[in-house]
Amino acid sequence: MKLNQVEDNTANSAWGPYPNYDDIARLEYGQRMWRHDDMRRRLLAHWRDKRHPHRERFAQHREQVELALNSSDTDEALNRHFLTQGTSLRCVAREIPPVFGHFFPNRACLSSLGWYSPRP
Repeated sequence: MKLNQVEDNTANSAWGPYPNYDDIARLEYGQRMWRHDDMRRRLLAHWRDKRHPHRERFAQHREQVELALNSSDTDEALNRHFLTQGTSLRCVAREIPPVFGHFFPNRACLSSLGWYSPRP
């Protein structure tokens, strides 16, 4: 494979020629958590909480964020869809808010999903 072909394949991917692995991880792990009904409810409650600093941004981009988190399409197909809306998967992934703070609903749910185990 020639170097130009490698560059072309990377440039044509959903993440562009310079992928940001934080964005990719935010989407991947967001989708994994979103698949669980209880976790989805907790994330929505957390992101809409008046104490969350990105609450307003989430409200502005909620439809696109939820579409990305619900999707089982490939990144490329999802990116093509967002490009028709004047944005990209990369931009939408950056709008997935972080989860932090003491006001995230209790950890019992995380334990039941096997995502949290208290240290002894």
